[in-house]
Amino acid sequence: MRSLPTILFLFSAILLQISTSHKILVVSFFSSKSHKITYFPLLEELASRGHEITIISPVKPFKTVPNITEIFTLDLEAIMAGKFDPYKLKKEGKGINPFLILEEFGLPDICRRSYNLPQVQGVLKESYDLVFMQPLFNECALGIVYRLKVPLVLFFPTNVPNFLAQKIGNHFPPSFVSNVFLGYGDDMTFYQRFVSFGANVMIDAILRFYYEPYMSSIYKEQLGQDIPEVTEILGNASLILSNGHFSLSRPKPFLPDIVEVGGIHSKPAVPLPKDLEEFVAKGGPEGFILFSMGSAIPGNMMPEAKRKLFLNVFSKLKQQVLWKWESGDMPDLPKNVLLSKWLPQQDLLGHKSIKMFITHCGGGSTEEAIYHGVPLLGIPMLGDQPMNAKQAKGHGFLVQREWDDLTEESLLEGIKEILNNKKYKENVQRLSVVFKDQPTTPLERGVFWVEYVMRHKGALQLRSASRNLNFFQYHSIDVIGAYLALIVGLAYLVFAILRFILRKVCACFGSGSKPGVNKNLKKTQ
Repeated sequence: MRSLPTILFLFSAILLQISTSHKILVVSFFSSKSHKITYFPLLEELASRGHEITIISPVKPFKTVPNITEIFTLDLEAIMAGKFDPYKLKKEGKGINPFLILEEFGLPDICRRSYNLPQVQGVLKESYDLVFMQPLFNECALGIVYRLKVPLVLFFPTNVPNFLAQKIGNHFPPSFVSNVFLGYGDDMTFYQRFVSFGANVMIDAILRFYYEPYMSSIYKEQLGQDIPEVTEILGNASLILSNGHFSLSRPKPFLPDIVEVGGIHSKPAVPLPKDLEEFVAKGGPEGFILFSMGSAIPGNMMPEAKRKLFLNVFSKLKQQVLWKWESGDMPDLPKNVLLSKWLPQQDLLGHKSIKMFITHCGGGSTEEAIYHGVPLLGIPMLGDQPMNAKQAKGHGFLVQREWDDLTEESLLEGIKEILNNKKYKENVQRLSVVFKDQPTTPLERGVFWVEYVMRHKGALQLRSASRNLNFFQYHSIDVIGAYLALIVGLAYLVFAILRFILRKVCACFGSGSKPGVNKNLKKTQ
């Protein structure tokens, strides 16, 4: 008899979980491993709370997680082989931009091939409660969002840029929020504000008149011409999760439907595997250095001259060096250097003996370094990396080196600067304290707001009326124009009245003086 209440309680708990669980679809046709790493902890936590999650992605599953079903689409590494060489792009001065993605990387073909996969077509026959997606270079998948007719939550892997925020009515003032790709900071000179404003206009024009119509033509071709444009679908998103934080990139005027979750994937370190712990322990009080160019910039593509440059410098150091390297051993490897295809980056960054992190300044890596309080020697390459490096340098915890100008002397000088100058460590540890001082963790915040949107069927109450305003209405340009017209009209009316009065007065004086003159003339005669 005593077990009956327990059984009833467990049964009720199961029914409650079933009644509150939802089905979430995560869509990505074009993605990198680093982007998925950033938001995957959020999906894991949602799955642990009973939600059923289906992931469509070109990134292979990291691990098996209960309640998460992953649908692998296309092997982007094989497709991009020969097309994406970050070292070559850097040398040629090419940045990641819509023209490069569409014309050289073949995004349209990737989108079409993804749509034609049976597993993707099968998703359209299912029902879901929410679609979650990282929109950058995935706009061609928005046709799925429209056809499913469910709320949309967007995740942006860096600070949300103005070109995305404004689609849900959140325009950032260009007077103190610089263009995200320029990295000016918010205290801008007139020249910087001038350039930033122009960059915003140029990017908006490229997206609106070239890139977005191209993306919408693909999903219309695949799913029907009745689907609206990219701007309309994104403009109907319920929420944007921005992977940024005001302590890193200064405050911005966010409406309630943009939530900062910077550091959502950062976590405390756990003990290292035995082999790694033994290696870093050999450094003794000198510690160790971590070197990784991220998952999107594989070390094995590095030019031979640069590879030897790094080895020559590392061989001169007292520190142990852990180098993420994807293609096996090197015959000329110094004893103090260990190569590995994969490294537990956060556990290494949180280790007591780490001295610095040599990095490409990817958004995830930079946030992890801040979270764990590790100074950086930054060698930014593409995308948001130069901006991240500039921000870190502004906070005083990064020494920057340019890839094209890198020499043994400049690299060694940068390493010694960080090792011998305590300010870099002190600055990043001070920032780490501020970054972590939050009422809730970024992960808890992200989970709450995703579930909030599902509980409230899209959470229309979060939406500002600014979504319904065009550019001229939002900035009151039409009102200012009306006032100017009114002022000019009134000024002209006053001027016309005064001119009329003045003419009448002059006419009266003129007509009154003429008879007198004539009379005097007659007397003279």
